[in-house]
Amino acid sequence: MLLYGFYSKISNSQSQSSAEISNYSLKLDNKARIVDVKIINENEILAVISEDDQLIFIIYNLKKNEIVSRIGR
Repeated sequence: MLLYGFYSKISNSQSQSSAEISNYSLKLDNKARIVDVKIINENEILAVISEDDQLIFIIYNLKKNEIVSRIGR
């Protein structure tokens, strides 16, 4: 739901179906915690994740609905 909130802020489209909303996921473990999220551009966001005292950086493409890059373990 967090990703949908960012997507709706930068997207030109105002209406999203519930099927589209549920497809936005970073596929995190239960131990993972989102520390920060930054908008890179209209298509991508950077999510900073804390997991087991390590930071993981994920670049997520909202248009393609996929993780572009994952830096960390």
